[in-house]
Amino acid sequence: MRKAEEKAIVILAAGNGSRLKSSLPKVFHKIGGLSLLDHVIKSASEISPEKIVAVLNPRYEDFRSEVNGNVVKAFQPVPKGSADTVKFAMDKLHSSNAGWVYILYGDIPLITSDSLKAMYNVAVSHENTAVVVLAFDAGRDQNLGKLEIGEKDGTIKRIVEAKDLTENDKVIPLCNAGLLVRRDVLSDLLYKIEASESTGEFYITEIVRLAYLAGFDCRYHVSSKEELSGANTRAELATLERCFQDRMRNKILESGVTLVAPETVFFSYDTEIEKDVTIRPYVVFGKNVKIKSGAEVGPFCVVEGAEVRSAQIGPFSRLRPGSEIHDGSKIGNFVEIKNSIVHEKTKVNHLSYIGDSDVGENTNIGAGTITCNYDGFKKYRTEIGENVFIGSNSALVAPVKIEGGAVIGAGSVITKNVDSNALAIARGFQRNVKDWAVDFRVKRSGIAREPKNSEPSQVDPKFESENQESQQFTSKFEKAGARLGSHSLSSVKNFGLRNLAEEFLRNFEETMKDNTVKSNREEK
Repeated sequence: MRKAEEKAIVILAAGNGSRLKSSLPKVFHKIGGLSLLDHVIKSASEISPEKIVAVLNPRYEDFRSEVNGNVVKAFQPVPKGSADTVKFAMDKLHSSNAGWVYILYGDIPLITSDSLKAMYNVAVSHENTAVVVLAFDAGRDQNLGKLEIGEKDGTIKRIVEAKDLTENDKVIPLCNAGLLVRRDVLSDLLYKIEASESTGEFYITEIVRLAYLAGFDCRYHVSSKEELSGANTRAELATLERCFQDRMRNKILESGVTLVAPETVFFSYDTEIEKDVTIRPYVVFGKNVKIKSGAEVGPFCVVEGAEVRSAQIGPFSRLRPGSEIHDGSKIGNFVEIKNSIVHEKTKVNHLSYIGDSDVGENTNIGAGTITCNYDGFKKYRTEIGENVFIGSNSALVAPVKIEGGAVIGAGSVITKNVDSNALAIARGFQRNVKDWAVDFRVKRSGIAREPKNSEPSQVDPKFESENQESQQFTSKFEKAGARLGSHSLSSVKNFGLRNLAEEFLRNFEETMKDNTVKSNREEK
């Protein structure tokens, strides 16, 4: 067996994706929230290569890998075949000490690091080996090239393109999905590859035939068709997604997680779920999700960019990026949490939006509560202390702070800070007018209302008194309004709009004080 050597990886990703009928190159389409190319980069990174070079179309020079920030980029201006693509990568390997070079395809996203390691083990286990082909059984597919077997066991002579196959070719039903080539052999033979007579392009698969003719052994390692499948149509792309999700589901189940209906749960490539978590049907996990042991995620939830500890989520909940749900908390139906920390034993059970907030422990958020965090230009935070009770249908206008133990009356619009253990109510006053609805319906119907027992209608003295007070109250406001209307816009600015507003408030406070005194007298 040879001694271990450094490895470099070249990923071919310069195609235009025309067969997918898309303006986006095939390698940038996604499965599991990650591009096909980045899936390949992720698996390649797991074998710790000295260098990874991705060859791209120059239009995508701003590409940045989401999984490995050290990927080196090369560019192929004009597509001339896979061998020509590799030439642009070789320029980036001048300073590399790698003894072996993997040549992988950017549109085979399910390839695993186990297969890459197995290829290397085949290479170093046989002294004269210069090329290892990663192969899969294509079955009856006649559109793919096949491997032609060599004289020695486990060796091949060449990769024969489907259109060039004849009855005399001793081929096996295995197809190429990647290569591992000794670097010195690659450097020597790459520039000896000739253009195809039918297409005028240069194919890297020719390296097998040239290495065989030069006296080297070319071998192969077989992996599953599912792992090494690509996508040339949207239907095949959907098949890759399904295969990826099945792989993730099996991985999650084997780690000690309960999936009540596995086929209905969808994961991102980076989803992390600890053991003893229960996931109920129809749940979607986006990127950067961490679910801790003891959590339960109910049906029809969407979780992205969030951390859930031993808490209960759902049904029909949405957790957006930046959210943390701590132990013992409950996020209920039709609740959205965004960029907020919900501390221990806090409940947000119904129909609420909590955004850009810090919610203390053991707090109750009533149904219909909204944190108004955006003024059209900036986002602002809401701070809610521990043991706070927020009444239903409340709007908390940020920036605002509600200190521990406070109570917010239902239907309030809170715009100012609330002190610890205080009650805050900010809503309109209720007034009940007796029989108003009857009079309203009669007026609308055009039918005169008959007095009861043919007696003249009597006006409730209390109602008449309240009506007089209301007219007095309105009169004061009209006077203040007249004063406001008598000023031009410029004079209001100069004289002081605040003074006029304060006069409104004084009239209001005087009227309310008079009403309170009178009400107390009547009760006595």
